[in-house]
Amino acid sequence: MNKLTGTLLYVQLNKPVKAYVKAGEDKKPDEWKASVAIVDEDTIDAFEDYAKSIDAKVSVKKVKTAEFEAVYKVAPPGGASKNIWVVTFRKSTELGKTGKPVPDLYKPKVFEKVKNTLVDVTNTKLPANGSIGSISIDVFTRNNGTSSLYLKNVLVTEMIEYVPEEGSGSDYNPGDEFGDEAPVEKAVEKPAAKPAAKAKAKPVAEDDEDAPF
Repeated sequence: MNKLTGTLLYVQLNKPVKAYVKAGEDKKPDEWKASVAIVDEDTIDAFEDYAKSIDAKVSVKKVKTAEFEAVYKVAPPGGASKNIWVVTFRKSTELGKTGKPVPDLYKPKVFEKVKNTLVDVTNTKLPANGSIGSISIDVFTRNNGTSSLYLKNVLVTEMIEYVPEEGSGSDYNPGDEFGDEAPVEKAVEKPAAKPAAKAKAKPVAEDDEDAPF
C-alpha cells in the first residue's frame, strides 16, 4: 500500500512545523505533515493490517462524523457514515539522527493535477481542508525488522486553495475596514535620530601601566 486517497487536512509542506513532543521526551527536529480523512472502514482495516504486517506504527484517529466539522472546520467528506478515520503522516526535516537536512530532492512536495499534468505547487498554493487527493507513503525498514511509514508527497486532484483571513497578510493596514467612514491616515515613521558623536578617547601613553595591551 503506497498511498491513501480521501479528503486532505492540514497539509503543511510549504513550511515545516514543530514536531509534537511528549512530556519528558527530547526535542525533535521540525517536520512536514499532512493528513487524509478516510470514510471507508475496509480501507482503514487494510491499511492497519498492512502496517501491522511490517511492524510499523501508524497515526489513525477515529472521529465521529457529527463532530468532524467542529474539529476540522470543514464539512464531513461525502459518503461518511457514523465515523471518519483521519490518518496523519510526517517526515522529519533531518536525516535520522545525523542532524543533516533532508536534500531538496527528497523533501515532500504538493502536486496539483491540472488536466493531464502534475504541477508542483508546494510553494505557490496551500491546499485548504476539504481538498481531495492522495498522500503517497515512503516505507523505511530497519535491520531489526521494524518499519516506519513516512510522508512522501501529496497529490491534489480537487484543489480548494487556502486564503488567509483578512488582516493576516502583509498588505493589511489597521483601520482600512473603516474606510467608508473617513480616509485612514497612514502613520509615517520618523527617521531615526542620528547617534550623538562619540567623544574622542584620551590617548594612552606608552608607559601608562593601565594600558589594556
